[in-house]
Amino acid sequence: MEAALETALSIVLPEAPPIAAVRHELLAATVNRGVPFHITLLYPFVRRDALRAELIDDLRAFFAIRARLRFELARIDSFPGVLYAAPEPAGALVACIRALLERWPDYPRYGGEFSEIVPHATLAVTDEATHRETRADVERRLAPYLPAAFEIEFVSLLEEFEPERWRERERLPLGG
Repeated sequence: MEAALETALSIVLPEAPPIAAVRHELLAATVNRGVPFHITLLYPFVRRDALRAELIDDLRAFFAIRARLRFELARIDSFPGVLYAAPEPAGALVACIRALLERWPDYPRYGGEFSEIVPHATLAVTDEATHRETRADVERRLAPYLPAAFEIEFVSLLEEFEPERWRERERLPLGG
């Protein structure tokens, strides 16, 4: 039996050429699946076949009352096996994620695997043997471009339109 196609709520970030080069080199499989440079707000969200106009209208209303998000990708940080650009300040992102989880409690972030909310924009997946070396390389390559400021005007509803292939389905504007 085929797995159901998924959706996600994400902040899609424009990729400056240096960031794009790092992602395309170190996260090629993800990039090739159509996953943009982003900060995940809620994944997995509803199955793609459960997306209905009423739900999308509810999402539009949810985001319309929230202020635009302003932050900087300030530094490179990591989880075990993952290098990412850390948004700062992260408080508004965390508050938005908590509100999403409260509104849609049936869709725990990352399936409930992690209790702490740490907004992040993934740059690379590493193994234990190469993590330190890869982090040093990414920090060296991106240091001249950080911090990078962002003002976010919308959240993207991403959909898996066929197995392992993603695209933006809707843009959900944030309020003023």
